[in-house]
Amino acid sequence: MGASQAAERIAWTPYSRKAIAIAEARSEQSGSERIDCDDLLIGLAQVGSGVAADVLAEAGFDPTALDAAPADA
Repeated sequence: MGASQAAERIAWTPYSRKAIAIAEARSEQSGSERIDCDDLLIGLAQVGSGVAADVLAEAGFDPTALDAAPADA
């Protein structure tokens, strides 16, 4: 199966859609044309529900730390 066919088979959950929407909004606010890892991590954490949010919370992920970090770090 080609990459484009595999992408069509991804089952996006409501949580994943919301996390991507948050990440996209953060990216647009910063003037970027792409979603960076920090945008996606913050999106996942801000959803507050779902497996990814639970894993990040259990690991002690602090989304505010990414906002405070220097851009080149």
